[in-house]
This record gives sequence, C-alpha cells and structure tokens, in this order.
Amino acid sequence: MNNNRNTKILVWNIRGINSKKKWDAIRNKIEESASQIICLQETKRESFDSFYIKKFCMRHLDQFAYAPSVGASGGIITIWNGSLYDGTIVQCNSYAVTVKMHCR
Repeated sequence: MNNNRNTKILVWNIRGINSKKKWDAIRNKIEESASQIICLQETKRESFDSFYIKKFCMRHLDQFAYAPSVGASGGIITIWNGSLYDGTIVQCNSYAVTVKMHCR
C-alpha cells in the first residue's frame, strides 16, 4: 500500500486572534492554502476549545493542541484534520507545542 501524501502546513505569526477581522483573515488564508495542518503563534489567547476554533477554521480542522499565552504575549496552537492524521502531543510548554502526526 502506498501511503505517500502531500501535506500542506500553514505556519503564521498572527499577532493576536481575538477579533472577527483576524478570524476572517485566518479562514481566508486556510482556504487559499488548502492546508491540513495549521500552526499559529502569538495567539495572545489563554485558552481554546472546539467552539472557538470553529470561528476561524473549517469543520474538517477538528483536532488541536495549544500552549496558552501569558497575559498579552505568546500563545501557540497547532490544528489538524483528524480524519487524515492522528496527532500525539509530545511536548507542550510556553515556548513550543510538539505534535507527532501519523497518517490514517
């Protein structure tokens, strides 16, 4: 069985994710790039849940791991398509989120 797959990853320093204007820009860039894995830094957000992620991600981007911001700085999130990848969180601290991806 050939399990080769081209994976598109979007990496972006977004400088804050707490406004509709940012949500729209992120959603547009994700759609344009057709990425299956999204890595955002400088989210400036302390927590994420599935409801919040739906504000800027399409439905198929349904799995995530994040490191919260500390006050108004930092914050990292990795979001991926759970029907294509199993993600295992390897490390998570205030400076990095490491997720090992396995193709389904």
